[in-house]
Amino acid sequence: MTKTKVCHISSVHWAYDTRIHNRMCHSLAEEYDVHLIACNNGVNETSSLGVKIWSYPTFKNRIFRVFTSWLFALVKALKINAKIYHLHDPELIPTAIMLRILGKKVIFDIHENIAEDIFDKEWIKFPRLYYSFFSFFEFFACKFTYIILAEKSYEKRYKGRAKQYSVVYNYCNYDFFSQYQSVNKDPKKLFYSGILFENRGVLQICEALFILEKEYGIQAEFHCVGPYYYELRMKVESLPFYEQIMERLHFYGRKKLEESYVIGSSCGIGVSIIHPMSNSIESYPTKIFEYMACGIPTIASDFPLYKSIVEDAHCGLNVSPLDSKALAKAIKELIENKLHWEECSTKGIELSRVQYNWDDEKLKLFEIYSNLLSGE
Repeated sequence: MTKTKVCHISSVHWAYDTRIHNRMCHSLAEEYDVHLIACNNGVNETSSLGVKIWSYPTFKNRIFRVFTSWLFALVKALKINAKIYHLHDPELIPTAIMLRILGKKVIFDIHENIAEDIFDKEWIKFPRLYYSFFSFFEFFACKFTYIILAEKSYEKRYKGRAKQYSVVYNYCNYDFFSQYQSVNKDPKKLFYSGILFENRGVLQICEALFILEKEYGIQAEFHCVGPYYYELRMKVESLPFYEQIMERLHFYGRKKLEESYVIGSSCGIGVSIIHPMSNSIESYPTKIFEYMACGIPTIASDFPLYKSIVEDAHCGLNVSPLDSKALAKAIKELIENKLHWEECSTKGIELSRVQYNWDDEKLKLFEIYSNLLSGE
């Protein structure tokens, strides 16, 4: 039997993005012929999870990308001729509108608090103008497409705007991550996987490593998977204590999820030290769920939402993301207190299996697709 063709589109995310490829597309491939248009260095291929990937061009100029990406995406989308199109970036809203005009079923997936995030992006020179531009197109997206929200907190903006919406949390695939639980883990090895910017706490983590050695005689390492951009690398290498810690900093660049956690599986502490921003304070930090499923205790920012997942649930510690000394003390606690480390590891595994599991979210996704195809 020929499977119904569906297509995911992103002009920003890497083709092997965890939410888009490893969760949504992989799950949908069980019942659908899944195509994915996304950045993949010019390579068209079928992934090991059975997803047909069509490479989208990467633009160095962000402004050019924002104002032209919708047209590139539309042309590629029409060539695929799918029944459902699932779009993941705000600059693709014009693409969504055109596809609706042409009679296609369209989903707009909101991964983050886009409206608030505009004011946190330094590269946007006129944020209020950009906000007005986004709000104009967002109005049409809410009226003519099905909206998927990655967070419950986003309902505050979309409950009265979207004609139809559902919340599909970005929880982790427990069965995938459980294979990394049994590996011997070293609490002196810190692990981070994801996008690397200064506001991800990289400089504070580096300083915490220096403090650990200087004040406590502990030599810890930082293993980091994600694109390591030039601007951040220059700031790291300009730290006054860089030469004293540089051999314990390991930046691996961007890798597929399975390659990332081969590295992370031997690490004993996961870090998610995100700075306070409008978009981050009320958004679930997905990597925390992944650390939990692997049995890696987490040290995360002390936002109320993060504390409810980590410290209050006894699977890690929370600290001020701007306080390197507090971070160093938290690392020291998990290194030296083996019983506490083991408790955090065990509790994290339990919660990721029972409460923060993608399996339940997958069922929501299938229901949305089924309803759209049946005309509801």
